[in-house]
This record gives sequence, C-alpha cells and structure tokens, in this order.
Amino acid sequence: MVGSVSSHSARIWMELNTSADVVVRCYDVNSTQELEAVRVPAYGPPPFVLNVPLSGLQPDHDYRIRCFSEGTRLPLPRPRLIVHTAPLAGAGADIKIAFGSCCNTSTHPQGRIWRAITAQQPQVFIFDGNSFYYPKLLKQFPYTHRHARRFMLQHYDEARCFNGFSGLLHSAAIYATWDNRDYGPLHAGKNFIFAGESLVAFQRYWLSPEFGTPRAPGVYCHFNIGDVEVFLLDDYSYREPATAGKNRAMLGLQQLAWLKSHLLRSTATFKLIVGPQQMLPRYANDPGWSAFPYERAKFIRWLFMHNVGGVVFLSGHRRFGELSARPPNPKDSNEYPLYELTSSPLARAPLPAQTISAAVNPLRVGQPVGVANFGMVRVGGPIGSRHLILQLLDARGNVLLSQTILQSQVMAN
Repeated sequence: MVGSVSSHSARIWMELNTSADVVVRCYDVNSTQELEAVRVPAYGPPPFVLNVPLSGLQPDHDYRIRCFSEGTRLPLPRPRLIVHTAPLAGAGADIKIAFGSCCNTSTHPQGRIWRAITAQQPQVFIFDGNSFYYPKLLKQFPYTHRHARRFMLQHYDEARCFNGFSGLLHSAAIYATWDNRDYGPLHAGKNFIFAGESLVAFQRYWLSPEFGTPRAPGVYCHFNIGDVEVFLLDDYSYREPATAGKNRAMLGLQQLAWLKSHLLRSTATFKLIVGPQQMLPRYANDPGWSAFPYERAKFIRWLFMHNVGGVVFLSGHRRFGELSARPPNPKDSNEYPLYELTSSPLARAPLPAQTISAAVNPLRVGQPVGVANFGMVRVGGPIGSRHLILQLLDARGNVLLSQTILQSQVMAN
C-alpha cells in the first residue's frame, strides 16, 4: 500500500508471511534509474508489517519499487504499485482527492465501487472511518489487553486482505481515520478500556504522517497536496459521555488546540477538515458534532474571528450521502459559507429510503443520496483563482451530486 506522501518523500506499507530483512529499491518510472535502497527488518511477533520510508524524490513524479530478501526478488501482488509524489503548493496543479466511509467487505465483497474509485485516478484516498467493523458490544471483545490487541490486529489483517482494494491501494496515497466501529464497540469514547490497543493496531496498518501529538496521542493528522491542506480528525479518543454535561467535548482541548494552531499557520488555498462524524448538520440523537454544541459553536466562532479562509468539511458515517451548506451570518462580514460533503456507505447497505426521507437537514443542498457512493474533491484553475468541486459518485462512477466552490467565495475578509 502507498501510505502518506509529500512532494519529496513517501511511505510504503507491506505485510509479509514471515519475519525477514527486506531491501526495498525505488526507481524513477521514466528513466528506470535507481534512486534509493532501504533495508527494513520485519520481526515478530506477527503481523510482520513494514513501514518503508522513501526520500529524495521529485515533486509530482511517479516511482515504482522492487523488493528483495536475501538476494531474491519478492513477487508483489498486481497491479504494479506506483508511488506518485505530491505537487508543490505553488504549481497550480490539478488535484483529485477521493474519500468514503462505512466499508464492511465481509458482508459486501463486491469490487465494483473500488474499481470506480480507482478509475477516477485520485492522488489521495481517505478511509473516513469504519473501514471494517469490530463487534457491537464490549462483552464480545476478549477480556485481557494482550488478547484484545491480538483480536484487533486480526480484524485489520482480515480487512486488508480484501482483493478489491488492491488497485486503489497500489495507485493512490492512502490516509485514514476511525469511526465508532473501527475504534471499538458501539458508544465507546475516551474511557474505552482497550483504547490503547486500538491505537496500536491502527498504527500498524495505516501510515499516517503523525498520530496526534506526544501529549495527546490519537489518529488525527494533517498533510499537504499542492495548495490543499487536509486535516483528519479523531472523533473518539477524547469523546466525552453524555453524563459530562452540556459542555462536553468530542475532539477535546488538546486536539482542538492542534487544529487551530495548524489552521493559523496554513497558507493553503483550501483547507479540508475531515471527520468521520458530520460537523454542520443537526439531527436528533446524532453522534456527530451537533451533540456537542458548545464545542462546535466555539470553534466556528473562532474560525471566523481569526479570518481562517478556505475551510471545507468532509464527513461520513450516515449510510447516505448529502451536501450541507451553512450560510454566512449577514450581520458578520467575516463569515463565508461553510460546505460539508458527506459520503456513506462504501460497502454496506444504505439506510432504507423512508428513513433517509425522514432525516430532516435544514442545511441540505439538493437531494440525499441513498445508494453506495464515494466522494470526490477536485481542485483546479489558475493560481489566485482556484476552484473546488465537491461530488458524490455511485458504484459505476456516475456523478450523483456536484457543487463548485470558487476560491473567492470562501476567502476570509
């Protein structure tokens, strides 16, 4: 799998059947020149996974790899893995980011939607939560921390072995966050007894550029691709229960401080804030940010007070797709419209049509999407006059919803 990439570096994830020393050689696709050879050991206990760093690469360029163990070339699964580095921020490159959520390939093993995503040739794909499903109830987990760790790693391993992923994992840089069911059982939050084991398992199977901060670990991180900066949020490591009161937190003070600090420093044209749960809509009994109104309202006020422009939200979880738009307050000249594209499910049954129809979202733009879908974010245009297109596509690659946002529409005053 291609993991996180930058303009000059990349990470490759591999899993072996046994322990071994592996040499990974990186080649320029155009010249076939070998650029780097990295020796990486894979030792027990299993799973035998490798996190291979590649450096000294050129921006917006293609590379391939070959792997050797004890002088013998290792066969790699098809299709051939291609590493494509990120374009530079000032290059004005066209950017394509795909994302989706709610992926239960054990019950929905069809490969069509994954072929449709790969056919769009995104530079980045984001698994926006529930990339597989742990059991619903805590009593279905093992009783000890050691056995829980093994149990969680096994779930990751079984999910990663799905053949339908291969084309996407070998062609796009893959990022992920977690939702309720690939974090733990239903209703788990900051007090989940196996939270530490869950994070360890996540770190073994996803190559995020960072895992929170040393003082507040988690799965939140950020990365740049061209003039777009992406912030992946962790909605569960610091989620407080309903008993914490009306001012309870979903993200927590330290994660929010991290997010605000990076937003203030960001020079990106567009800043994508990606969370598994919805952030703008308000639904009854919703596990999203609307259930944490104090924290959400305070952040949105902060966003406009500090003139942070270009923010767009992406989310999942709902088992249907929709576009939401929060209009600016006409009395506040600092505000601009906030958009949120929700994509769900990738590989799970959508909610029944009558349930979706009954879900009232005053911020919704157009109609909800009640079939399997994935999201696309397309960025293009000349420097200084960029645009962003939000889309939902079905399993055949048909566009079901599309919204164009001009850079000038979301600029801070």
